[in-house]
Amino acid sequence: MFNKYYQDELSYLRQLGEEFAKAYPKLAPMLAESGTDPDVERLLEGFAFISGRIRQKLDGDLPELAHNFTNLLWPHYLRPIPSATILEFDPTGGALQETQVIKRGTAVESIPVEGTRCRFQTTSDLNVYPFALKDIALEAPSTGAPFLKLGFQMGKADLTKIRLADLSLFLAGEPQTAYGLYLLLTHHLKRVIFRNTSNRKETAFGPEAMRPGGWGEEQALLPYPVAAFTGYRFLQEYFTLPEKFLFVELADISPLARLEIKDRFEIIFEFSRRPEEAVRVKAGSVRLYCTPAVNLFPHHGTPIRVEQEKTEYRLRPEGTNTEHYEIFSVSKVAGWTAGTVEEKEYRPFFSYEHSLERGGRKSEYYHLTLRPAVVGRGTETYISFVTGDESVAIPSTSTVAVNFICSNRNLPEKLKPGDINSPTAESPAFATFQNITRVTPSIPPPLEGGVLWRLLSHLSLNYLSLLSVENLRGILELYNFAALVDRQAARAGEMRLEAIRQISAKPDHLFIKGDALRGLKVELELAESGFAAEGDMYLFASILNRFFGLYTSLNSFSRLEVKGVEKGDTYRFPPLAGRQVLL
Repeated sequence: MFNKYYQDELSYLRQLGEEFAKAYPKLAPMLAESGTDPDVERLLEGFAFISGRIRQKLDGDLPELAHNFTNLLWPHYLRPIPSATILEFDPTGGALQETQVIKRGTAVESIPVEGTRCRFQTTSDLNVYPFALKDIALEAPSTGAPFLKLGFQMGKADLTKIRLADLSLFLAGEPQTAYGLYLLLTHHLKRVIFRNTSNRKETAFGPEAMRPGGWGEEQALLPYPVAAFTGYRFLQEYFTLPEKFLFVELADISPLARLEIKDRFEIIFEFSRRPEEAVRVKAGSVRLYCTPAVNLFPHHGTPIRVEQEKTEYRLRPEGTNTEHYEIFSVSKVAGWTAGTVEEKEYRPFFSYEHSLERGGRKSEYYHLTLRPAVVGRGTETYISFVTGDESVAIPSTSTVAVNFICSNRNLPEKLKPGDINSPTAESPAFATFQNITRVTPSIPPPLEGGVLWRLLSHLSLNYLSLLSVENLRGILELYNFAALVDRQAARAGEMRLEAIRQISAKPDHLFIKGDALRGLKVELELAESGFAAEGDMYLFASILNRFFGLYTSLNSFSRLEVKGVEKGDTYRFPPLAGRQVLL
């Protein structure tokens, strides 16, 4: 982006110099476009660089002011969105004899890219059991309910002696199949059957045995402040990595222990409607032991030597290829004075952690400034130090050390499926792993003031202000950050927004234990042609259902009904209790 400003300014100066040379012919050899004096050329380039930066800041609609507000209220909007993918773990050789848990935050690495291994971490806890998925079939008999059958092979373990909890299934493969299975398993599920293949013993459960995955706070793709509105996180994650929501979970598989399983067993999902013709399952359409992973990791910064004449320092990650790292957030700033071992920790200025200043004592804080990278896509982070009244301060320590959470900037975009497969000290020894989906591109934060002012305008939003097509489209478009760097994501997002045809709401009520609860019934009309498949539209509607539910006030509820305007498909979601506190 900056290169445009630089080239515009340089072109303007050269044209101006040519006109000036015509007016003053004696200066023509130095200023005319041909035969320009090299020293004058360097001056023009230097001036174009400075004036280009000034123009960029002016066009940003007071970005520093918007940054200060955002830092205090929603600091996560000033962070880049790192690359993400889906990882699959494969227990080694079937030798697993007990349930293992791969914890959220487990670190894994990729093959070297330009000499650097990209580091990822898992974003949810994952139960790994001593059995493997061997067979999959989707059948629609002429008589009886259509069903999806998964066949499992036991390892060396005894199911009666191990811990059995939830089982996560990832719906992979072609979009039409993955979205179609998601629709069947979350909306048209009739019952779930556990069956011992050998003795035919079985036990059945209702559709409540299955739940959609990816919605829990403990499954967040990116670190989010506790006070941030969860509905916006769902929107951001949906547009960044939609595969994150293609997980379904069997809430409890412990009844398997009662079926005397020794070798093989089946889990059968019966549906209330036939699958679409485009839904064609094959090996790999449903996968076990998968979890999202994001390109984030702790990293040290190059220590800062405090200089009396400097008030701002650029933060640089430690290492030889510093361009392979981008700062996601600052986790700690601490300083030391030469000859002492006492550490002084600095707190962020835009926080709620200010100390009381008595007796003329001035507390010192750090302040971060983000700027677009001069070269390439990404951001650069600068640190300065201030007192409680925002006066510039020189740190009282001679050296300042900074710890970061970093990403590998744009490097992961060069990875292909299967390239994230290198173990670390934290990765499980009992399983190999690889990424089974593409790695999403990293996305710089919206540093321009105009975008941030729109984000800050959310403070004035209420539930009713969302109930117009233009307002809903506007807020969804704002959170499609992936459209900034991915043309395919931009086009898919445009089609989804254009598919929103009508939205309305009317009062609704529920009776709970004899008490009436007032709420809103939201009716939404979508055009099926704006989506890759019917299941794609259903997932989009599910995101909006959660979003509306979270936006509803306490002691109220929302109930969403979605209708397809082209084929007439209708989805009625259960009512969701509100969580917003009315001030």
